[in-house]
Amino acid sequence: MTRVFQIGLAIESFLNIVGALLFILYPEWCLSFVVAADPETSSTSVPSSSAVLWQFYGAMVLALTVPIIQCIPNSEAVAEKRRIVFQTLIAGEVLLEAVLLWHSTRSEQSGFTLTALLLAAVNLLPALAWHSFVVYVKPRLMQSDEAPAKSAKKNL
Repeated sequence: MTRVFQIGLAIESFLNIVGALLFILYPEWCLSFVVAADPETSSTSVPSSSAVLWQFYGAMVLALTVPIIQCIPNSEAVAEKRRIVFQTLIAGEVLLEAVLLWHSTRSEQSGFTLTALLLAAVNLLPALAWHSFVVYVKPRLMQSDEAPAKSAKKNL
């Protein structure tokens, strides 16, 4: 089962990297799909400040992907490392869900369309469900199938 878990971590890392690079390199394009139209002109334009904040978000996604990558290989105490990483991701995902849902109740003030806010919230749910399932329901999935590494110390 460890191999399946490792493949899942690799896929999650790959998708995070691809998405975050798009966020950093093409923030205006990414945001053009979600920014609400100006009620007076019916045109959509992405404010420069929003594009910069989107790039910050992309940088944070990349930064949080590093520990995921580090948890792919089996090592000593790998289950504990994966648990800590997943609990950190759960905390971030819960907070992002809360912010997205709060803004969806007042989308006209957020600058984003209601559809974009709800889709963002829905798209976070699979990751949140997976991380929560592994940490709280089936923590055994995080353990290595391999026997623990033997100590390099010699017994005298």
